[in-house]
Amino acid sequence: MTRIESPLVSLKASVPEVAEAMNDWEVFGTLLSSGPVTDFSASGNACSFKVTGGVAIHLEKVEASASASVLALNTVAPTPVKFSLDVLVIAEEQGSTCQVVCDAELNPFTRMMVEPALKGLFGQMSEALQNRF
Repeated sequence: MTRIESPLVSLKASVPEVAEAMNDWEVFGTLLSSGPVTDFSASGNACSFKVTGGVAIHLEKVEASASASVLALNTVAPTPVKFSLDVLVIAEEQGSTCQVVCDAELNPFTRMMVEPALKGLFGQMSEALQNRF
């Protein structure tokens, strides 16, 4: 299992505020579209989008495994790479801190190809969250 983490960012919003925003597909799509993402769509508990290079990602909401997780997603078929994604938010005295964490099942070859793109995507998500809050 390969862990990919975005930078930790400070937000001027409470954990409940961030959780509410992240669980709104429209907000989530806006955060993604500020980076290398196109064709975002969502319905029910699932969303999909394409990242640079035309790779389609399909995600579905799941029950959070980490106590600080405000949004937990797993990939579903036909996504070519299997990974989980957690948006972790921790309360601070003046707002909160946020980090996007991904655990991916990658062989060494796939890791070389996919890890830079995922790091960039999750880093962009964190930056977009910081700009929003």
